[in-house]
Amino acid sequence: MAEATTLKVLDPRAAGARRLEGKIAVITGAGQGHGRATARRMAQEGASIMIVERFEDGAKRTRDELREFGTESEFILGNMQEAEFAKAAMAEAASRFGRIDILVNNVGGAFGPGGMGWTQTPENLEANIRNSLHTCLWGCWAVLPYMVEQQSGSIVNFGSHAPRGMGRLGYAAAKGGVMAITTSLALEAAPFNVRVNAVVPHVSTRGEGDTLVSRIPGQPVGEGARGGGNINGPNMTYIPLQRPGTPEEVAAAVTFLASDDASFTTGDIICVGGGAFCRL
Repeated sequence: MAEATTLKVLDPRAAGARRLEGKIAVITGAGQGHGRATARRMAQEGASIMIVERFEDGAKRTRDELREFGTESEFILGNMQEAEFAKAAMAEAASRFGRIDILVNNVGGAFGPGGMGWTQTPENLEANIRNSLHTCLWGCWAVLPYMVEQQSGSIVNFGSHAPRGMGRLGYAAAKGGVMAITTSLALEAAPFNVRVNAVVPHVSTRGEGDTLVSRIPGQPVGEGARGGGNINGPNMTYIPLQRPGTPEEVAAAVTFLASDDASFTTGDIICVGGGAFCRL
């Protein structure tokens, strides 16, 4: 009778959950919330991380956490609403690390006040477009030349349930645009072995001390910045699982899409919202 053989590895991509070993990830808005959780998860799985942030305190905190773990990490400060900064940020990442394998377009968020769309001021509508559409658009625009040249890469954009909600017209328009960017660029980039996908979180809790700044510069941190509130309010998409999510649950989906486990997935939009429907 043949002696039994013990396999050390059944699937090399899954062994030790190090799916991003040797990869270089650029993550925008990684100073807190979903961005910080994504940076921590991707570092755990072996990636080196370039943090792109407007707020130095959060950028330093995340960088220091990653370095303490043993991850190679840097940050660059600036506003992804500006095309030239986005271009400079990607150039800095490519210069520092030699390549860019992953871009996570996380930065964004809704600006209040709420209300019916026709009651919103032009300034409010435009601010939401700049904060949640331009930040994604310029990130994709700036990183794709590097990924196309190296014939590989993965972009993960952050969508929202807002396009199916009420009271946030500018934000809904911006996030609807993010979904369009995702599906359009996925087709354009596919011949170059570059994948473009999106995750759509819902309401998420925040750990104690995670949130350092409000989404709106100059305003105090409030409940809206920390997440929570009425998860099934009249302007929200219904959550069958009846609870908020966590940044770590969203980060797991982002990391899957960025990894080779999703090597045949592009142009997809994954709802990470406890069963809440997020498609248009």
